[in-house]
Amino acid sequence: MAGDPSVNTETGHSSWQAALRDDPDECLHLTLLWSSHAPERTGETCALVGRVLFGRGGDSRTGDPARLELVRQRPGSNQATGTLDNPKLSRRQWLLEPRSDGLWVENVGRRALQINGVIVRQGLAQEGDTLGVEGVLLCLVESRPRLLPRHAYEEFGVGKPDADGIVGESASLWRLRREIALISRENVHCLVLGESGAGKELAARSLHRRSAAPQAPFVARNAATIPESLMEAELFGNVANYPNASTPARQGLVGSANGGMLFLDEVTELSEAQQANLLRVLDAGEYQRLGEDRPRISRFRLIAATNRPLETLKHDFLARFAEHIHVPGLCERRADIPLLLAVILEQLGAAGTRIQPLLLDHLVRHRYSHHFRELERLVRLSRRGSSSDTLELTPEVRAELDFAELGTPRESEIREALANTKSATEAAKRLGLPSRFALYRLTKKLGIDAENH
Repeated sequence: MAGDPSVNTETGHSSWQAALRDDPDECLHLTLLWSSHAPERTGETCALVGRVLFGRGGDSRTGDPARLELVRQRPGSNQATGTLDNPKLSRRQWLLEPRSDGLWVENVGRRALQINGVIVRQGLAQEGDTLGVEGVLLCLVESRPRLLPRHAYEEFGVGKPDADGIVGESASLWRLRREIALISRENVHCLVLGESGAGKELAARSLHRRSAAPQAPFVARNAATIPESLMEAELFGNVANYPNASTPARQGLVGSANGGMLFLDEVTELSEAQQANLLRVLDAGEYQRLGEDRPRISRFRLIAATNRPLETLKHDFLARFAEHIHVPGLCERRADIPLLLAVILEQLGAAGTRIQPLLLDHLVRHRYSHHFRELERLVRLSRRGSSSDTLELTPEVRAELDFAELGTPRESEIREALANTKSATEAAKRLGLPSRFALYRLTKKLGIDAENH
């Protein structure tokens, strides 16, 4: 199979990269979200092992730590891509040192360092924080394996949709692909877990496509759309003229899925009585259509999805699902957001549209509740108020993001912004706050004098 990591080779430039070859432990990584000079390198990453120097490629000074070199992670392989050659970067831009409480960053280059959009000389960045050089690049601090677990996969372009339409190069997305590959050919019922908009149906369709019978029926229904009074007829079908003389015969979802898969989204919307009615057909494939006195057999696999806690399902119904798959939301795979933005823009007929780095920074740090659907809505909202060729952080988008959800700036960030700006209004803007009054409320709470700024 194409993409089998057994045929990939390790070509790391540094000896420490080779040492990581068989070490699956997670550690902090610096992942590239955007580069003005090389946008195609989005998603490249580097494990932060000891003190390293980040900057434009070239020779280092005597006594400098090892220069950070990026890799493209694929299962079982770290494909070396080297340093960035952006001429706007200094050869010595940042000194990075992982610590027990985060990543210590010191700016030694010409252009200013930004942590979560705030200009600082140095500071402690934590997982989920962004590091940037204004107008040059944006990176994400994240925890991920030093080497992705080895498994066979179908080759696809970096950052592009895979054969199942799933987009992402993050460790959590590769973990999902690996779980799907392992479970897809097992003839057991599976529960797909994840928040609204995370892509649970996409995962279910991937399970079906990779199953032993991909040409068999794939029947999908949202349980929340089935009226309680019609639930049994919808699930198991009915004979003609039952319960009324004009009622047509229906095969039902269970009968329609015979030989294939039945995908029930929002399965927790089934009442406990309906969950109990499904137990026999899940165990033995046996069921009866309404108005019929003989049993039927349907050999199908149930893929059920929910964004609710497992306790909302009857314990004996839950026990029928031998496998569970978790579909990560955007907050678990922030490094994939630039790749998803490109896909959304292509679907909207706006491929090639530039994205303002400030907007990207906010979208990456935003806490999503409806994930891909929410990201698409924010893109549409930005398009309405942006220039023709660039998506911008418009007032409407900023209001939707609600900075409080992005995390309150740290005291050190506030002091740094006040010290490096000419007015409270400018400082508030750098901190991503909606106004100087929001800044004043924060400084009053922290006991910082900002009135004379």
